[in-house]
Amino acid sequence: MSNKTDSRPGSDRSARYVTRARLAILWERVWRASWPASGILGLFLAAALFDAFEFAPQALHLGTLFLAVLAAGALLHRNLKNFSFPRWEEGARRVEKDSALDHRPITEGHDRLAAGTGDAEAEELWRAHLSRLLAQIKRLRVRMPLPGLQSRDPYALRFVVLLLLLGAIAVAGRDGPKRLALALTPDSGVSASAASLDAWINPPAYTGEAPLYLQHPVDGDGAISVPIGSELVLRVHAAHGLPNLALEPDPDNEASKFAGNSGEYGASVRLLRDSDVRVIADGKLLARVAIKAIPDNPPLIAFAEQPSKTERDALKIAFNAGDDYGVVSARAIIRPLAKNAHAVLSVDLPLSATSAKTLSQTVYRDLTGEPLAGLDVDIVLEAKDGAGQTGYSKHARVKLPERIFTNPLARALIEQRQNLAVAAPHARENAAFALDALSLAPERFYAQQPGFYLPLRTAYWSLKSARDQNDVAGVEQLLWDMAVSLEQGGLLSAADELRRLQQMISQALAQGAPQEVIDALLDRYRQALQRYLQALAQNAPQQDNSLASGGKSISQQDLDALLKAIQQMAQTGSREAAAQALAMLQNLLENLHVTAGKGGGSGDKALSDAIEGLGDMIGRQRQLLDKTYRQGQGAGDPKDGGGKGLADEQGKLRGDLDKIMKGLGAGKTPRQLGDAGRQMGDAQNHLGSNDFDGAGQAQKNALDAMRDTADALAKEMMKESGQNGAQTGEGQNDPLGRQEGTSGLGTGSGVKIPDRDTLARARSILEELRRRAAERGRPKEELDYYDRLLKEF
Repeated sequence: MSNKTDSRPGSDRSARYVTRARLAILWERVWRASWPASGILGLFLAAALFDAFEFAPQALHLGTLFLAVLAAGALLHRNLKNFSFPRWEEGARRVEKDSALDHRPITEGHDRLAAGTGDAEAEELWRAHLSRLLAQIKRLRVRMPLPGLQSRDPYALRFVVLLLLLGAIAVAGRDGPKRLALALTPDSGVSASAASLDAWINPPAYTGEAPLYLQHPVDGDGAISVPIGSELVLRVHAAHGLPNLALEPDPDNEASKFAGNSGEYGASVRLLRDSDVRVIADGKLLARVAIKAIPDNPPLIAFAEQPSKTERDALKIAFNAGDDYGVVSARAIIRPLAKNAHAVLSVDLPLSATSAKTLSQTVYRDLTGEPLAGLDVDIVLEAKDGAGQTGYSKHARVKLPERIFTNPLARALIEQRQNLAVAAPHARENAAFALDALSLAPERFYAQQPGFYLPLRTAYWSLKSARDQNDVAGVEQLLWDMAVSLEQGGLLSAADELRRLQQMISQALAQGAPQEVIDALLDRYRQALQRYLQALAQNAPQQDNSLASGGKSISQQDLDALLKAIQQMAQTGSREAAAQALAMLQNLLENLHVTAGKGGGSGDKALSDAIEGLGDMIGRQRQLLDKTYRQGQGAGDPKDGGGKGLADEQGKLRGDLDKIMKGLGAGKTPRQLGDAGRQMGDAQNHLGSNDFDGAGQAQKNALDAMRDTADALAKEMMKESGQNGAQTGEGQNDPLGRQEGTSGLGTGSGVKIPDRDTLARARSILEELRRRAAERGRPKEELDYYDRLLKEF
């Protein structure tokens, strides 16, 4: 009979148990053969998990590893030299013994007939016998394997090794893999622990965040959150081979690999996503860091209110903006709503603070000189952050402020300029036809204005020969210059200069410019304010336009006091508050208008004429002073007629001054104006006697007196125009006549104007900080602290 299992009853069940028994026998043989080699390896692993090789000499480390592997290998070779796999018969006998079966029923099923092979009746009888034997088997079992190490380990050292392993695993914790790697891959240099790592993260410069130094790059808990785009910098020292940098997910670029020589290696990684970083040098894990990249969202910007027009025809744009790390620029994109219009106007919006995370700002821009002025337009705001990302506001529709031209020719020129700007069909042809018509009959219409006919024909022929939009833009600018020159000017340019200076001062405050620069800009702003107020008074309406209900009135002294307060805030370090106060002042000036109060009408006209006449006389007197000086040096022009000619010219100036005094009336003539007249008379007498030195001194005194007179007349005109704002409240008042500390101008700006005591205290603190910072003998930490404080100022 064959020894293969057939389909007899119970044969499959017995075969499974035989297989189990053979596996149990195999485990017992291997387990017995592994001792004492397994004990040696267990002791080595326990020592590794206890970190016994961290500071062990290299020779001892290598020797211990070599001996452990050699001894374990030799013992395994000796014990497994006669090793054999369990046979089927051995498994069957194991099942029969464990199941307490008599007469070997399983092994007997594979016995062969000693006689009768080939005899059908004998073989059938044998199969019936086997079936009866297997059918009698009720229960089979295989006992658990028995190690049987008592004979090989009579002192139970195996349990000591097991306890050491368990204790070492508990002590190593999550550092177990690192310690095992160190023990199994010793450094080929002097020491396995020689390599060290410096690691830090540089956030992008636009975020303004400080570098982050990784003090414990292996034992760090949790992920480190850094801005996306940050740079991970790694420096490995005293390594004996090129370190390995593993980054998951791997960006697959050369920048993520170490480079260097002589034991010094470096690498940098741009962190664009969440990453797990590991650094291994000489078989030693130097860093294991989980990094979370924080996304940089685009900036947000929105209108704080609907864009509107101010009293001076400027466009007021109030907006709020914000970004994760700061808004670096903003602008307004303006497009006309007219059909087939392709013009785009970009208006920069200066920011009061650089890279501010939140902004709430109001900007005034005079766009009356733009070709789109007076048209219905669509405005959208754009903000940009340091990463170059842009954000946009919702659209706002508004009619751009325009300058109202009273001169008919100026209005016609501006109308053609608008037609060219929107680029409507046949716009160039129609504009050229209109300009040609306006230049008809120059001997009749331009006899008194010969300077306008040639520019008008120039615009016509330039438009006829225009090739592209740049040529058309040149024509648009020429038309604007002609229209402005036709109107009485002064106020528009003064308002433009104020806005420009306000933007320059705000930028200088935000960028930390030296105080000398701030003071110089504020002086220019103060002078521009004087010119603006004079132009405003000269262009004041003649009809009664008294202060409306709920309106506020201010005086020249109020404006000077507010400018002084702004300068003091800048000097004491409150530059952000100074910028806000300056914006508040600009808001006031944009909506300022002259009203005719008591004494208005003809009186205001006389003051305005006097101021204008004095301005002309100051220029003429200055020219005469120059002629007098050159004549005294012997370099005078013969055409001047010497001292006598200059005396006659001085006499004419004195006569014009008398006319101004008569125009003002006896009751309104300032004392300084009379002094100027007397000085002119003295200068005339000195010139008649060729005393040029005495004449020059008298002329200088006359100039000073006329300047003082012009200032006095301007203040008087503002006073008579109803700008002598009433003081309210009691006690200390702010520059606008209100209780100090209140918010500005009723606009809800929330700007706090410090009182005098606060400013003095801030100034004394600042001076003390500067004094201590100059004493370089103080400790470095203290000096660094003072420097950081002074940077805020």
